[in-house]
Amino acid sequence: MKNFYTLFSLTTLVLILVLFTSTVYCDIVPILPGSEQYVIVDMENGDRLTGIWRGATDTHFEIEYNAQVLRFPLEGHTLTFISTLENVPDRTAAKHYRNGLDLLDLESPEIAKRKFEAALEEFPKFADAHFQLGLLYKINGDIDKALARFRSVALIDAENFDLVPQLQEIGNNVIATIDTDAVATTDDNAVAMEKYAQAIDAFQLILKYYPEHEAVPTLSYQTGFLLVENLNDKVAGLESLKNATDQFPTAPEHEKAIYIIGGLQAEIGELESALNILINFIRIYPNSVWVDEAYLKQAIIYLQLGDKANAVNTANLVLQNTDDPTITEQANDVLQASAWNIFTKDLLDTSIQAIAVDGTSLWVGTPKGIAQIKTSGNGWKAIETDAWLINKSVQPAPDVRAIAVNESEVWVGTRNHGIIYLNKEKHEAKNITIADGLPSMWIRDIKMDNEEIWFATDAGVVRQNLKTEMQNHYNQENNYIPNDVHSIALTPDTVWVGTSGDDIAIFDREIGSWNRQNFIGLEAKTQIVRFDVVGDKIFFSWYNEENKENGFFQVNLDGSNGKDSPVSEGIEVETELDDILVTGIVDKKYLWVAANDYVAIYFPDIDEYQEPTIGYPKIVLDDLSIQCIAADKNRVWIGTTKGMLMIDAQKFRQTTE
Repeated sequence: MKNFYTLFSLTTLVLILVLFTSTVYCDIVPILPGSEQYVIVDMENGDRLTGIWRGATDTHFEIEYNAQVLRFPLEGHTLTFISTLENVPDRTAAKHYRNGLDLLDLESPEIAKRKFEAALEEFPKFADAHFQLGLLYKINGDIDKALARFRSVALIDAENFDLVPQLQEIGNNVIATIDTDAVATTDDNAVAMEKYAQAIDAFQLILKYYPEHEAVPTLSYQTGFLLVENLNDKVAGLESLKNATDQFPTAPEHEKAIYIIGGLQAEIGELESALNILINFIRIYPNSVWVDEAYLKQAIIYLQLGDKANAVNTANLVLQNTDDPTITEQANDVLQASAWNIFTKDLLDTSIQAIAVDGTSLWVGTPKGIAQIKTSGNGWKAIETDAWLINKSVQPAPDVRAIAVNESEVWVGTRNHGIIYLNKEKHEAKNITIADGLPSMWIRDIKMDNEEIWFATDAGVVRQNLKTEMQNHYNQENNYIPNDVHSIALTPDTVWVGTSGDDIAIFDREIGSWNRQNFIGLEAKTQIVRFDVVGDKIFFSWYNEENKENGFFQVNLDGSNGKDSPVSEGIEVETELDDILVTGIVDKKYLWVAANDYVAIYFPDIDEYQEPTIGYPKIVLDDLSIQCIAADKNRVWIGTTKGMLMIDAQKFRQTTE
C-alpha cells in the first residue's frame, strides 16, 4: 500500500500530515491532466463523505459533493484518496482494516490477519487488505496464499501497488531454497517442482501486470528457462522464450534462449523451423559454448527430415571440432542411424507386431490392422486394395499378431478375431473363427509350406491341409503338448512348437506323433521367443528371466548338434528380455541377429560375428523396442514400437567399417 498523499504541492502535503489528528490511510493515484481525484472523508462523529478533491490550504480542504463545493477543516478528518469509486470500501470494511493496521503496530499479526479477512468479507475488492494479508502470508512462508493475495491486488488495482519487489523476493527465495542435490527421490522432486512453479507464478505476475518494469527483460528469460529446464513444460517454455527473444533481443540471455528454442521446436516436431533457428544461431553466435550441440541438433534434424547426406556431413563436422565425449558419441550415433531407412507413413499404427515378405511386397501387421507395402529398391508405397479388404472384414479393425503369405494367399492371425484369410487372385477376404474349428480367437504365429498351414494359439496348435482344409487340433489334453504356444517352425519332416515356458515339442509329420525335446546347453526356465528355419538349420531365440539373459540356439533339422549362443547378459528391464530375434535367407551364409540395442551379422558356419555391431536409430526414434523381424534378399526388416526399420548388408558393412 502506498501511504502518501497526492496533493498540489509538497508544502501543503507536509502541513496536512502535521495537522491531521486521526490515523490516515490512503491509496493515492497521481492526478493526470483532465482526470479527477476522488477523496473519502471520514469524520470524527462516524459520518463519511465521498467527493471530488478540489484542493487544500494550510488549514482547510475542499471537495465537490452533489454538485456543491464543501469546505472542511483539516483537523479532525481522515482522508483517503482514490482514482476510481469502484474500489471504495464501505465504513465497516475500512474500520476492520484500520484496526488491523493498529494490531500490526502492536505486534499482533495473527489477530490483525483476522481483521483484514473481516474487511474482505465485508468488501472483497479491498486491495489494501489483500496486500496486507499477502505480506503476512509471505512472512509466514505460506507462499501459495501470499501469491493468491498479491494476484488479487494486481487484478483489482495493480497501477497503485508496486508488487514487483515482493514478487521478485518470493521467486528468488523459493529457488534459493531448492536443494538440487536432494531432488533424486520422488518426494524431494515433487517439492522442488512445487517451488519452481511458485517462482514462475511470481515472475509471471510481474510480466503480466508490470510490463514496463526494468526487471522484465531478465525475468522474461528466467521464466522461460524455469519452464523448460525445471518444469519440463516445453510448450509454455517455448512460448515464453519466443516472447522474450522477440521483445528483448539484446539481452545477455538471448544466446541461450535461441539455442533452447531450436531444440524445443525439434522436440515438438517443428523440424523446418528448428533447423532455421539453429542455422541462424550458429551464424549469430559462431563462438558460442553451445555451437557443437547446435551442429549436432542440425544433424539429427536432417536425419529426421530424410536428408541423410546433410546429416552425415554435419555429424562429421561435429566429430572434427568437438572434444566432448558425449557429443562425439551422439555424432557417431547419427552416422550409424543414417544407415537405416525409417518408415512410419502409410501405417495404421507405428507399433509393428508382424511382418511377412512375399517377394513383391511387405505385409505389416499393427494393433489397428494390416498394410501392404511395395518395397522396390529403398522405396515405400502403400498398396491399399487387399489390405483394405482384410481390415474391413472384421470390426473393430484386427489386432494383427501373425502373417503368412505366398503367391496366392495371405493368412492373418489376430489377437481378437481369429484368422482372416485373403485370396489374392479373387480379392476376397473371409474371417475364420471358433465356429470354423479354431480352438481360440488369439492366433500367435502362422507358418505354412506347400501342403499345410499351422496356427499357434493359447489353446494349442491347429494343423490344416491347404487342399482339403481338414483340421487337426493338438493340445495338452489330447497330445500332451503345451496349450500356450507362441511360435512354430516347419521343416520337410517335422513341426517344432515353442511355448512361453521352456517346453519344445516336435511333431513327426510322417507318423503323426509328438515328442518332447530337451537340449543340452539350455538351462531350465528358458523361454522360447521365436523359431525360424534357415537352410538346414533351425534357429530359435530364447530368454531366461532368472539369469537376466537372452540368446539363440541352432540345431540341425533332425534335432542333432545343438549349439547355444548367448547374446545379452545382465538385462535389468524385464520387458527387454524377449527383445531377441534371429532370421536369415536360405542361400546366404549369414544371419541377422537383432537384440534390444543393436543388430549384428552372424556367420553360423564359423560361429563368428561381423564386428562391430550397429545400433538402432534411437537418436531419432527414442525408446523403441523390437517386436518382429523378416529378411528379404540382402536386407532385414525390423518391426518396432516406433515404426519399421530397414538396413541392407552392404550399408551395414560400410557404416561399421
